[in-house]
Amino acid sequence: MIYVNVHVEERARAMLDPAAYRTIDVVVDGATGVAVLTLNRPDKANAVDDVMHSELSTVFAAAQDDARVRAVVLTGAGRTFSAGGDESGTREYSTATGRTPIEEARHIVEDIVGLAKPLIAAVNGHAIGLGAVLATLADVSYMAESAKLGDLHVHAALPAGNGAAVIWPLLVGLNRAKHLLMTGEILTAAEAERFGLVTRVVAAPDVLPMAMAMAERLAALAPQAVQGTKAAVNRLLALACGTVLPLSLALEAAAMEHDASGPP
Repeated sequence: MIYVNVHVEERARAMLDPAAYRTIDVVVDGATGVAVLTLNRPDKANAVDDVMHSELSTVFAAAQDDARVRAVVLTGAGRTFSAGGDESGTREYSTATGRTPIEEARHIVEDIVGLAKPLIAAVNGHAIGLGAVLATLADVSYMAESAKLGDLHVHAALPAGNGAAVIWPLLVGLNRAKHLLMTGEILTAAEAERFGLVTRVVAAPDVLPMAMAMAERLAALAPQAVQGTKAAVNRLLALACGTVLPLSLALEAAAMEHDASGPP
């Protein structure tokens, strides 16, 4: 009994700390149990720089460990959900976690897959690259009708290594996933919904309110029921993740060292 009490007290101290994040705005509503994570680089279309990449590789595990949190909403500040990786010439591809960038990329995907609490995406604007991966890894996703979604890795001479190859075949089927990822096609919100990449397309002003309403609805249910159901279904996703992600990330890392003008 003493061990259980100490364990509970330790978990209670593990909380999402807004001060620990510079590029993700963190708000936890203790009354509803909903944590809102807002990608917060609106002047850069919420492109993922080194800082945000490191923070994304820790924030979902922190949400899992925070006993106050029963559901998570992920959205973007401003008019864009996320434009994907920051490709500015000043990016150094350094990390603040002690992991390599590829290790961080693996943690981002694996931590979302391992998040037992419901994750709702409020896709308020374009979701490109890693932004598209975050949007489609969510359990439920509401997308603005004016937004677009796609993974453009191939246009940067890179395989789609950071998660789309894991989740998209499960959502849209193997051949459609290969078509989308090998061409780097950009989809409208209506197309993304029709293919099953997002749950529902709504008017832009309704995206966040509807995501919040769903998060509060799920947070109000018995956590052992909601989280147990998700854990069972996500076992399939975890198996795909364990099989596909190490290879896709290794291929992406190898391509980064490859001269795009030469043979493969």
